[in-house]
Amino acid sequence: MIKPIALLMLAALWCGQLQAELTVTDGYIRGLPPGQMTTAAFMRLHNSAGQAIRIEGASSPAAERAEFHRSSRRDGMMSMQSLDAIAVPASGQVVLEPGGVHLMLINLTGPLLDGDSAELTLQLADGQQLIVTLPVRSVLNER
Repeated sequence: MIKPIALLMLAALWCGQLQAELTVTDGYIRGLPPGQMTTAAFMRLHNSAGQAIRIEGASSPAAERAEFHRSSRRDGMMSMQSLDAIAVPASGQVVLEPGGVHLMLINLTGPLLDGDSAELTLQLADGQQLIVTLPVRSVLNER
């Protein structure tokens, strides 16, 4: 019995360490008019660890797929590129924002209305997951 208890304690410490090292602030999901099947999530990812944290994917029950994208302007035209992963630098942050790197929620499973919230799971390279719940904010209320 001692070994399973010790393993549970180590797992709890490991999960607690992740939550202390990678945190999300200022997060929200863009609420769009009814009928839209794709939206985006924005947030600040803070890493207090002494090494970079690589996020290799995301998922949400609110959408069939979630993908990291980067918006850029080239020759006067806006375009988006899919990203395989994003890295949050050691003791640093990455900002997911409109017009830059963001998380696309594709093929929404239902409407996301202003005032609702939705869960997102960030999948880290080391196998850990960070689950966050973000509010939905109408595109009309973005700052």
